[in-house]
Formats: sequence, structure tokens, C-alpha cells
Amino acid sequence: MRMLQSILFVTDFNPASASAIPMAARLASVFGARISVLHVMEPHLPVAVSLYRQENVVQLLDETRAQFERLDAQVSEVLLVTGPVIDSIVRKANEMNADLIVIGSGKMSPDGTCTVGPVAQSVIEHAVQPVLAVRSGSSNTTFKTILCPVDHSNVSRHGLRNAIRLAKVLESRLVVLSVVPEVSWLTAAAETGVLTDAKGEYIMNWSEELASFLSGINFDGVAYTRELRSGVPHEQIVAVAKEHQADLVIMGATGRTGLVRVLLGSTTRRILRNLPCSLLTVKDEDVLEDLFEEDLSQIAELMNEGQSLKDAGSDALAAEKFRQVLAYNPFHVTAVECLAEASEKLGRTQEAESYRRRARRLQEKS
Repeated sequence: MRMLQSILFVTDFNPASASAIPMAARLASVFGARISVLHVMEPHLPVAVSLYRQENVVQLLDETRAQFERLDAQVSEVLLVTGPVIDSIVRKANEMNADLIVIGSGKMSPDGTCTVGPVAQSVIEHAVQPVLAVRSGSSNTTFKTILCPVDHSNVSRHGLRNAIRLAKVLESRLVVLSVVPEVSWLTAAAETGVLTDAKGEYIMNWSEELASFLSGINFDGVAYTRELRSGVPHEQIVAVAKEHQADLVIMGATGRTGLVRVLLGSTTRRILRNLPCSLLTVKDEDVLEDLFEEDLSQIAELMNEGQSLKDAGSDALAAEKFRQVLAYNPFHVTAVECLAEASEKLGRTQEAESYRRRARRLQEKS
């Protein structure tokens, strides 16, 4: 199981990147994750231009760090890399074993549509990590409504589990959408083996498959609704996102294959041309999962290890254990308090105060 401990925040200092800062800070704060800020400079610039630009970039990176710190988000490192942009981002994410890549993306057109740029799209396609593409102009970090399209595949099951976990932690409303693709009568008849009202039978079969798919999912603690639409998948996803005023769409980056199956991979690419809100794509692994029994057992084990290390004076190692606890359960007050104490002993006064404030907020809500 992947735990949300490390976030790679990619910035080019454009408005879209500025829009992504509050959202990345919110996730880091809630899950106790550390943020690495990355900017990639194109190579082969004239020396004078390169030196001038580097001075400005360093200043902008310092300002970005300061913005995160004002939002109580922990920045572990600030990185300036020279090289091919896409390769550098993907390589750095792999080197640091990032759990999530966050990138601001998109330019607003006069008609109100937002098209994701080529860098974000390439990162989504090539990175093995989940990627959160934050829509340009977005200022909402509350995630009041999350939309999760599913095509009943294993990949969409991963996406749905992540959506449930986020909805639970962030107290969001969840909308689960399944789109019956448009098919010809001949294709429907071939799929269902029925000649009379083949399309109706096809839709009914799809509905039953959705019900079966959802029956194996645990929605406890989440307010959710499900919708079944017919039509072109990416058009319906965008329409439903707008109807429900979704703040975030979570979906698999690849999907089912076959003659009449929905290809969520191609659907994702089409949505990127008209991004209705921010988009989180997941692939083969979960960023987050529900707290199952084995998770609770692991939390107890990590807390015991952390306490032992703290008692032995190994505060840095103890802090790492407590952060792992918060990756499982962001609301573990004792782990937050222990992190505050360990940070104080390590001389990280500002970080310790941030954890103390977080512990007080959790106690007030309990």
C-alpha cells in the first residue's frame, strides 16, 4: 500500500502553479506529508541568459517555499534542475520515491474552457506515480465534492478507493459515475446475445455490472451518490462535474479494453482538453486506502516503535515512525503530539509549533 508521505510539487511560476500551491499545502497538512518543490530549467541557454534566469528562479523558489510555510506545509527541499523538462520531473519523482506529483496546469480560453498544457499531460502519461493536475484559476482547497468516474475495471477500483479515502478524510461528498458507451444495435446484440431491444438489454446489463462492482466497495463514513449516464464518456464526465460543481475528479489513467469497452486512458486525455476542475489520475497502486484491520495493527506497531525510539533519544527516527502513522490515519492525535515533541527536541521550532496547532484543532473537533 502506498502512503501519502512525500509530494513532489512541480512549478514553472505561472498562474497555474500559483493555483496549485494551496491545494498541495492542504493535502500535505492533512496527511502530514513532506513537500519537495521542483523547477526545471531548459538546457542550452546562452551563459549570460542562464545565469540571469537562475538568479531569478532561486528567488522565485524561495518565495514558493515561503508560501507553503505560511500555509503550515512542511517543505523538505527546494530543487532547481537543468535538463529536459518531462524526463527531469519523472526521474526526480522516481529518485525520491514520491507518492504524489502535484502540478498546476491549463490555460483559460475566452469561452471558459481550460486545456491542460503539454507538460502536465506528458507527466500524467509517463509518471508511475499518481498525478494531481490543478486547474488554472482554482482557489478552492476544501474539496466539497469529488467526482469519481468508473468503468468497473481494477484500475477504476483503485481510483474509487482513493476517492473514498479522500472524501472521508476531507469530509467531501462523493459522486460515483458510470457512463454506458454509445454502441450500435449490432454491437449491443453481439454483446448481449439478444436481438429484440438489444440496446436496452445492453444498458440493463451495464447497470447490473455497476451494482455488482459497487457491492464490493466499502463506503462507510462517506456521503455518496451514484449516477448512470449514457453517451460519450468524456463528455458525460465533464457535464456531471459541472452539474455537481465538483472540485476534484479522480479517475484511472488506463481502463478496460475490448470492442465496446470504455478506454479510460483515452477518456482521460480528452478530459485534459476541457478540464472542468482539478484532476487526480491513479494507475496501478493506491495513494490512499481505507483503514482496514491490518492498517490498525500497523499503526499500533509503528506507535510502539516510535515511542521506544523517542524514549531512547532517537528523535529523528521516532519522528519518521510517527509520520508513517499519520499517513495511515491523519487524525491520530497522539502521533501529532509526539511529532511536535520530537520536532522541538530536534530544534525545528516552527515545525513543532505547526504540529501543536494541528493537535489542538483535532482535539477541538473530537
